[in-house]
Amino acid sequence: MSCSDLSGARRCACGNLRRTTRSITQFYDQFLLKSGLRSPQFSLLLNISLNENISVGELGSILLMDQTTVTRNIEMLKKNGYVTIIKDPADARRKTISITESGADKLAESMPLWEQAQSQIEKGLGTERYRDFLKTLKDITQLVQ
Repeated sequence: MSCSDLSGARRCACGNLRRTTRSITQFYDQFLLKSGLRSPQFSLLLNISLNENISVGELGSILLMDQTTVTRNIEMLKKNGYVTIIKDPADARRKTISITESGADKLAESMPLWEQAQSQIEKGLGTERYRDFLKTLKDITQLVQ
């Protein structure tokens, strides 16, 4: 197979999305830098805050992340005192994650920084294009599941 036969691979949805997600993660990370959080940590804290006493598996399902990655990132948040992990009193096999007061404070500190990044993306694309973008992402997710 010659290199010219591979030129169609530039249309690859996976490759293009991965490149875009790396770029946008770096963009958000620059805004969140002042808070000491990175985008994945911010996302985890936000989702833990929205889903109190959530299990690692449930959190992974919401974020479409494998359990090992969630666990590794949760351990960093726990080490910083932002979350607690306890055994579920109803099921000792299940561990639940909760945000601490320190974690809630860190999330509150980070939220305006996240808002600045989010606002730049939305303004840059415009309201209609951004809404279409989110719909396209949702459609792709549903298509491949």
